[in-house]
Amino acid sequence: MEGLPHGKNGGVRMNAAKPISSDAAGVGPEPVAFCGVSRGFGQILALNELSVTVGSGITGLVGPNGAGKTTFINLLVGMLRPSQGTVRVFGADPWEDASARAKVGYCPDGERLWDWMTGVDIVATLGVFSGMTQADAKSAATGALACLDMGSASLRPAREYSKGMRQKVKLAQAMIHRPSLLVLDEPLNGVDPLSRVQILSKLRDLAAAGTAVLVSSHVLHELDVVADQVVLIHRGRLLARGPVADIRTLMDEHPHTVRLVTPKPRHAARALVGIDGVVGIQIRDDETLDALTRNPSAVYAALPSITLDEGIPIRSVSSPDSGLEAVFRYLVKEDSR
Repeated sequence: MEGLPHGKNGGVRMNAAKPISSDAAGVGPEPVAFCGVSRGFGQILALNELSVTVGSGITGLVGPNGAGKTTFINLLVGMLRPSQGTVRVFGADPWEDASARAKVGYCPDGERLWDWMTGVDIVATLGVFSGMTQADAKSAATGALACLDMGSASLRPAREYSKGMRQKVKLAQAMIHRPSLLVLDEPLNGVDPLSRVQILSKLRDLAAAGTAVLVSSHVLHELDVVADQVVLIHRGRLLARGPVADIRTLMDEHPHTVRLVTPKPRHAARALVGIDGVVGIQIRDDETLDALTRNPSAVYAALPSITLDEGIPIRSVSSPDSGLEAVFRYLVKEDSR
């Protein structure tokens, strides 16, 4: 794993992050560079002397709830300024420089939309706010939503949207102005399996076209099939950085919970039992079940076919357990040796 020495038993250990630097080709600064960044809120220190760079491709920003991910993102998009240290987006300060903020597309956490407006009107309105003409914004909004398979739903009011559809609208508004850096805060939290596949596919397309993508999540395995690198933060500090596969090896001994919301939990349970790595199923109530698995990727990969081929509707997918906490405890323990 890049920049991280290995401790006993092959465990990845935390060390100082790289300072701000230009990219490998020497053609310009990294999309994101934090150097010695701290940010406090009263007596709470959300980030603590954090130094890390984020390059091209898709990077996952991972950590448990309260790790400092949202503060990291708010600093990055220019909504906060650091208490100390420097934040740079393509070499510029996003707090001071509007041109740096203009290069960023931001998809926030949460589900709030203007529910009386259609999806295309929401996206077009935000495009106008970013400086586009009304005609250009309407055309770009229609195209962006079509790329996300919204179809005729984009002409319906947002109050009728599922969580997956709401996430697509938020993603469309973030990419309407063709940003150089796309920042997404928990974009897959609770979305249905088909929307998850569509969103991840679009992120891969954007990265292949040259957009740097940063995806924040508290679930490492959500990023399995899409992230090139992950940055793990814990209690406001950088804990590890490297390929998903390297960090995943630390979680192999810790079963992971995948929670499904479906009107047919018993049918879904029967479909999940035969999947590689599933070691247990718990039906929690009439619409919720937990699958305990040592191979979360296999479960996530099987969900679209369970929905389409077996006719079992799955309304949302989430990961309620603290699998990452086990990794953090392991890393911190190794670092103290």
